Amino acid sequence: MAKTKELSKDTRNKIVDLHQAAKTESAIGKQLGVKKSTVGAIIRKWKTYKTTDNLPRSGAPCKISPRGVKMITRTGPGRLIRVKERMNGAMYRKILSKNLLPSARALKMKRGWVFQHDNDPKHTAQATKEWLRKKHFKVLERPNQSSDLNPIFGGS
Repeated sequence: MAKTKELSKDTRNKIVDLHQAAKTESAIGKQLGVKKSTVGAIIRKWKTYKTTDNLPRSGAPCKISPRGVKMITRTGPGRLIRVKERMNGAMYRKILSKNLLPSARALKMKRGWVFQHDNDPKHTAQATKEWLRKKHFKVLERPNQSSDLNPIFGGS
């Protein structure tokens, strides 16, 4: 099943306004071009929580605090880069180009250090692999689906 796009806060508020104006879920759905089931879910959420804001979602608890997110090395943390939008391969390579060597130098990494990242698609993209190869960075190859090697996500 394909993931659907989330409705804007404005649309969710319009649904509640129309509901309060005694419109039916079907009528609201037709007027705004939204499925009746979605309209019903938004109205139920509003009745329960008195808000149309996104609520915290369930999931595995984060093993580290947002403040603790950093590049991990044997000698300490590297530069912390805050990414405010969805990252793609080009953005990842740009971050590496501006920060990988300066971090390695600041950490006084000795010759032969090995760069490690996970198997995220932007990390394993051909363009990223090629960029790392051209820059002569040694990369630790990771087996697929292996959380055991990730210190952030509770590996052993």
